[in-house]
Amino acid sequence: MPTEGGFSIEVIGVEPLVRNLSRSQTEDLIALNSGLREIGKMLVPQIKAASPRGATRRLANTTMFQIKGKGQDMEMDIRQGAKSASGYFYGGAVRGGTRPHFPPSSALVDWVVVKLGIPLPAAKGVAFLIARKISRVGTKPNPYHKKVLQSNMTRIQDIVNKIGQKIAVKIAQP
Repeated sequence: MPTEGGFSIEVIGVEPLVRNLSRSQTEDLIALNSGLREIGKMLVPQIKAASPRGATRRLANTTMFQIKGKGQDMEMDIRQGAKSASGYFYGGAVRGGTRPHFPPSSALVDWVVVKLGIPLPAAKGVAFLIARKISRVGTKPNPYHKKVLQSNMTRIQDIVNKIGQKIAVKIAQP
């Protein structure tokens, strides 16, 4: 399960490897961990670059990866810990879109000023209109993380092959 605000890149198909390991088990697991780290170091800068740039750039600036678990339960989480002023992790809403809801228009004022260039007094009214539109249609998903993963599948498979595994990679998100 991905961390709140993030998504996981899960290693699939490691079970036979872990079951059949001989005395080099520790070395193989270290190689697997090292391979996941290499994938994380490759993907994080690209996900940062592909992340939508709002008024604060928090989504991109809070992107990091972490290796979790041991053995066949090892996975890499790529987290985007951006929170709204009310403490809501909003990365999942950006990636997956939202159903219609009425967001607080005050949360959109900075975005209107920065992205639309509307001065502050008028920005409040425009922010309300945007919030009203979201209340009717929601927001569209932006699956930028899937695009980054797809464009890197060959490189990911090369890293996986380098450590001698026949495994697959899967994205999970909240």
